Amino acid sequence: MTNFNPINSNFNIQNNFSSQKAGLVQNSQNQAINQFNQNQSQTPAQNLQTSLNPNLLINYEAVKMTNEQVLKYLLNLLEMPSSIDKFISNLNNAKNQDKIAKLLNENLLNIKALNDFLNQNSTNAINKLLNIISTTLKQGNEDISQLKEMLTILNSIQQSSLINVNTLKEFLLLYIPLNIPIFNKQDEIKNQDEQETKIIKSSILSIMLETINFSNILCSINSNDNQIFLDIYSNNFFPFEKFNKIMALLTQNGNINVSCDFKILKTIEKENSTQNFKVNSTGNIPLNVLLLAQMTIKAIFKLDNDFSLAI
Repeated sequence: MTNFNPINSNFNIQNNFSSQKAGLVQNSQNQAINQFNQNQSQTPAQNLQTSLNPNLLINYEAVKMTNEQVLKYLLNLLEMPSSIDKFISNLNNAKNQDKIAKLLNENLLNIKALNDFLNQNSTNAINKLLNIISTTLKQGNEDISQLKEMLTILNSIQQSSLINVNTLKEFLLLYIPLNIPIFNKQDEIKNQDEQETKIIKSSILSIMLETINFSNILCSINSNDNQIFLDIYSNNFFPFEKFNKIMALLTQNGNINVSCDFKILKTIEKENSTQNFKVNSTGNIPLNVLLLAQMTIKAIFKLDNDFSLAI
């Protein structure tokens, strides 16, 4: 988003939600604009009749949101918890009867249910945001650039859920803020060889990352009872010891029992000018694996952006 800051030392970083399927998103945006034009004929009182937190209905010109506020704004629009930890805690609450709890099946995240959840909630969020845009303009505030960017984000989530692709990536992007100027969501990451494909297929969850300073990185996550195994495949330049220290801190705070290992995969080397990642899963995901995936992506991109600290 506009004027987002790079990753800093305390992991308070922000995300790039640029459109992944340009044609589909453009079509969705056109539909959104048509709906927006219809909303323009409504009165401000009508436009304010949304189910949003009252704190979100602000004077957009007078109260320019910070990066962190923009992310929380989006999550609020989507009726999602403000952090992935809270999302996991909500799923773990067997007595919780809200719709997030429906995503849980025997301590596993149901991917199909997550897809349906993001589809429905992004549709509702777009309607809410269009009402807010209309209200903001009627109040005489013409600077709605952040609101337009959020509309693009929501359109991307909606389109991905409609065609059942990248559901996990769209979800994780909401909880993995990235360094905007060098993160590229539009290009697809493709498997490079048979060896990588075998590793991906044998994993409960795998992550392929394009980094600027460490070439491509493949992460394989498997679990056995309460123990999780995270294998990192990269070149000799990847600072595994520093990564391991970061993960030890994050997993300790997240109460996750993980064993990390580093393996060299020479064929994975590739020059990149931008960052990106792809997530693959064999099916429903254990909640601790989901949380570890979020931590892994976050830690690797931190090291990539803080390259001077990594070497």
